[in-house]
Amino acid sequence: MISIKSPEITTRYLESEHNKGKQIGFIPTMGAIHKGHISLIERSTRENDVTVCSIFVNPKQFNEQKDLVHYPKPLAKDMEMLINAGVDLLFIPEVIGVYPADFNDADIDMDGLDHHIEGEHRPGHFQGVAKVVRRLFDIIKPTRAYFGQKDFQQTVVVRKLIQQFHPQTELVVCPIIREDSGLAFSSRNERLTSGERANAAFIFKSLQLLKSDLGHMDLSSALEKARLFIESHDGTSIDYLEAVDGYTMKVVRSMEEAEFIVVVTVVNYGGVRLLDNLYLKHS
Repeated sequence: MISIKSPEITTRYLESEHNKGKQIGFIPTMGAIHKGHISLIERSTRENDVTVCSIFVNPKQFNEQKDLVHYPKPLAKDMEMLINAGVDLLFIPEVIGVYPADFNDADIDMDGLDHHIEGEHRPGHFQGVAKVVRRLFDIIKPTRAYFGQKDFQQTVVVRKLIQQFHPQTELVVCPIIREDSGLAFSSRNERLTSGERANAAFIFKSLQLLKSDLGHMDLSSALEKARLFIESHDGTSIDYLEAVDGYTMKVVRSMEEAEFIVVVTVVNYGGVRLLDNLYLKHS
């Protein structure tokens, strides 16, 4: 694995690979690499000639400065994991490399995708995601870009971004990788105690029960039952639990309203904000 900090050198190197007819797979990360990231990398190495991973803690994605300051940065451990996973190139830019003085910081029109659901709770977050992904795609020019389903709304935003600015890039959304308990892998899980980490399996269980309940009850009733199940666990609060159109992120009230429906949730547990989702209907 080679590592490069310079955007210009990275672009020149990958352009030479493109010119040789090679396909480029790209996995953008903010570091703190875990099994979820590794699953994306492993798929990229199967489907492409060159696999590129970036580590960049994007300041535009953080609403609270303290969260940015305390975000984990285990670079040496991350690099070892990326080498073992088969990454060919690691792009580790400085902030000035991603956002130079002449960077156009104007908001990107997402047709409201950035304001729904998670966007209501984290104003500006998805603009930060869109801006950094657009910039990274400009630098890498990937054939395929790999994102995990866990951050579902992020994948919807990236799909919209690709349609507008990088139609040559294919978005590959990979299934959620879960711990043995069922908890979705996330760097945030490290902030839970071992007991909390095991107990947090109730989040995924609630979504599984909801999907099962749709066989004999309507969507609104199934959602309410899942909400009560989550809230029955001590120390929990729900930011949201909604069924949404998987293309627009607009809330749906029945299974007939859309062809692609996903239940999305954020549960605060053990002082940690935990995201999860499950496809309910996917044509």
